[in-house]
Amino acid sequence: MFAYRPEKFASLYASDLGQRIWTFLTRPEQVARLETASGLGKPAVEGIEEQLLEEFREEVLADRVKQMIGHMVRQILEQQGWVLDQVDVKLQSVPFSKAARYRRPDWVTFHAFRNTSDPRDVAITDRRQNAPLPANTRWTYYATFASPLKAAVAFGVRDIRQLRQQIHTHGFQRVRIERMLRRA
Repeated sequence: MFAYRPEKFASLYASDLGQRIWTFLTRPEQVARLETASGLGKPAVEGIEEQLLEEFREEVLADRVKQMIGHMVRQILEQQGWVLDQVDVKLQSVPFSKAARYRRPDWVTFHAFRNTSDPRDVAITDRRQNAPLPANTRWTYYATFASPLKAAVAFGVRDIRQLRQQIHTHGFQRVRIERMLRRA
């Protein structure tokens, strides 16, 4: 069972709408959607936008209601062991235009750069600015990731500890991303 401390949202939370939203957000399937979006490095509310609109329609369009939803989501995810990663992540959707992103406390953010001559050649580091990349190659920024799942699937990194050690020692880890599918 989740506990909610409404703080500045006490009057809205006490309303019928506030109670219905809390009940909705704490359903196991909605918590799973919040965690899935977070696990993919997306703002948590991206996982529930459609369901919120389907259930509450225009009731969730008011700014104060959206703020309370974000406040509730934060408390739900913190109780599930997630920590705040970044606030005000821009979204291009309805009902949210910006939202918070969460991560696991043991995750480290990595940055990937592609070799401009060979896009399958990727250097991974822990810095986006002034990254110590391999010399004699032109690099372009490619992606940010923190999830061990993304590290494994997208970049073939199976051991995050080993990746961190390599970056600590050399400033980067170079990986080769092979084609997943080939044309017949």
